[in-house]
Amino acid sequence: MVHTHSEPMCRRFTLSAAKETVPTARRLVLATVRDWGLPLPDETLDDLALLSGEVIANALLHASGPYTAVVSWARARLRVEVADTAESGRGLLLVAALAADWGSTPTATGKTVWFEVAPRVPTSAPDRPAS
Repeated sequence: MVHTHSEPMCRRFTLSAAKETVPTARRLVLATVRDWGLPLPDETLDDLALLSGEVIANALLHASGPYTAVVSWARARLRVEVADTAESGRGLLLVAALAADWGSTPTATGKTVWFEVAPRVPTSAPDRPAS
């Protein structure tokens, strides 16, 4: 079955709390998005890799057990959620600066940090030389 980009899609990973899982988890997120064939430009994929690494590293820094990463696509936005056993997390300034939207939600066993990216729309016409 061929997915249209308007269909919701979702994939979940559960990973151990070992530092070497940051690059592994980041690769899983990017591989999922590439497998789905989403219409995301390279710049958005670069942001996705950077932001995924940040929230995964944050989970590993503040949590003691395994964590779950969920990647989902709906309504022209890609969402990544990372659930861990920590009650709080710090160092998410980069996420706040680059993500289209983000937040943190308490859970029964810790918290879930999520962010969304969307294809960037040019804000102005390309620079043209003065005539």
